[in-house]
Amino acid sequence: MSWSLSKLKWRRLRSPLRRVLALDAGSRCLKLLLAESEFGRLNILKEELIDLREEGLVSPNEVKAHLQETIESRGNPAVALVLPQHLSISQVIDLPLAPESEVEKLIHGETVKLSGVSESRIVYDFVRTETTDKNRQQFWVTLCQEGDIRERMLGLGLEPEDLCEVTTTANALIAAYRTVRPLSPRAILVHVGAQTTAVVIVISGQGAFAASFQMGGDFFTRSLARILNGSEEAAEALKQSTDILNGPQSQREFAVVVDGWAAELKRQFKEWFEHNRGVASDTSSFEMIATGGAFDQPGLFEYLKTAAGLNFKPWPQGGQGNGARPAKGYEIAFGAALQALGYSAQPVSLLPEDARVAWQKRLGRERIELASLVLVVLCTLLLALGTWRQLSLISRKQALLSKVQASQEAVEANAVLTTELIGDYENLRPLFASQQNTLDILKTLTLLQQTRSNRSFWYVLLADQQSYFTAPAGLGSTNKPARTNFVLAGSPFTAFVTPLFATNGAQIKPGLIAELCVPTEADAARVLLSQLVKELKQERLFSKVDLLSDDLRRNVADSTVTIADRDFVLALDFAETDFQQASRLRRPATNSARAAPRRVNRPGPPLSDGGESPGQTVP
Repeated sequence: MSWSLSKLKWRRLRSPLRRVLALDAGSRCLKLLLAESEFGRLNILKEELIDLREEGLVSPNEVKAHLQETIESRGNPAVALVLPQHLSISQVIDLPLAPESEVEKLIHGETVKLSGVSESRIVYDFVRTETTDKNRQQFWVTLCQEGDIRERMLGLGLEPEDLCEVTTTANALIAAYRTVRPLSPRAILVHVGAQTTAVVIVISGQGAFAASFQMGGDFFTRSLARILNGSEEAAEALKQSTDILNGPQSQREFAVVVDGWAAELKRQFKEWFEHNRGVASDTSSFEMIATGGAFDQPGLFEYLKTAAGLNFKPWPQGGQGNGARPAKGYEIAFGAALQALGYSAQPVSLLPEDARVAWQKRLGRERIELASLVLVVLCTLLLALGTWRQLSLISRKQALLSKVQASQEAVEANAVLTTELIGDYENLRPLFASQQNTLDILKTLTLLQQTRSNRSFWYVLLADQQSYFTAPAGLGSTNKPARTNFVLAGSPFTAFVTPLFATNGAQIKPGLIAELCVPTEADAARVLLSQLVKELKQERLFSKVDLLSDDLRRNVADSTVTIADRDFVLALDFAETDFQQASRLRRPATNSARAAPRRVNRPGPPLSDGGESPGQTVP
């Protein structure tokens, strides 16, 4: 498995409680297991075996230098150290019921008795275990002389601030086994190392007994070499490759050595059974698990089962527990990592007081570094968010500014186009006004012709207001205008349209002057005029229809067709249209069809006292 140095340096900034390097240091090899806790799940990052003989690490200084180099290459994680079982004592202590404040005093006294040394400083730890006796309480206690722990630390070159946990082989085995067999009621764990054999009895997942004796894998190798009168290397190779306990190649002398080891193991069981008669009387009800390199010898499991009645099984690789599983031979290191990361249900720590204080300082320092890193990342995120927001606002403002500029350019272009359109319209408006005036005159002629039906009067003059009001005031019959015959339908009378032209440029309203004669009595004539004015007022064509006052009348009609005192003049003002006003910007018509010119009836002052002025009408 390859590891990136940058990745390991990044992990140095993480919480030290999340990553630990478990160290199982034996006399012939060092086993390292790097584990990490990710969201409540344990992950094994790396497992490494350092063979001291193959690496040529003979002196303690070489071992320390190589180990420190290895730890640094892993990112200087916190170290969990495993003590050999023969340096410690683990035992269940039965105490009477007492307050929690007195429990530690009682256990302290028991540890002095167990160690047998009162002057040496003892490091111990304990955890409560279950018991069926309601009047007693039990504790699993592990103790060790502080001098042995410091000597172990010194031999490996470990500083106090490097250590986060110190445990024993027995407690590490219990933690590892509980992970793979959480529901196992009874088990015997036997680990054969290079120099010693550790024995652990577990009941309901809790430690009940731990011991060790000085017979291990090297003891078997030296015995075989002495039997064969050869070297230890040759004996080790033969032991690992050939079944010398069963079959034709069996060595009777070596079988006696194994029997001696099995007898010592049974003696350990017998002593515990004698002190715990209520639990069991033999090993038949226990699951027997064997670990260690010595059990790799071919035929050893079969021989112990048939010759010694010890039905050992290898370390279970599966199990009911969740999480990672260690490779073969790393069970003890795995258990130490479990305890250091808080996954052990029965944690027992032998970390000396100064190492505990140094670890707490390192822990606090790394927590501060981690908090500082989180704060820097948070500030960076906030700064990035603020920068992004400002850039977003700038982008939006630039987009809005572009839209405003585009709109302004469109408005200016529209204004130029409108100006050109209005100019073109102004050039054509007089023509439209003349056409509208012509239409109004024709409509007026039609209306005047209709008003002659069945009535006794006739029109003697019809002229536009501009020509009429600009004619000389003294114009009489001697200066007769050109005569134009206009025959009203159904009438024998004649009307004259006098096309006189303006001489003074006065502004006269668009409209006509109609002069008529009513050859009836005065009252009848007034009634007829009133009816005629009323009918013409109802037409939207006119803004005002009224009698013209005497001071505004002109003598332009032929006197031969008029009757004195029966001659009346009507002023017919056309309603104002759009063509008569200067153009201005208007909304386009909603109808797709061309809209007709708008006509507005605006009342003016009456031309005579007897006239009527209609109200303003806006169609």
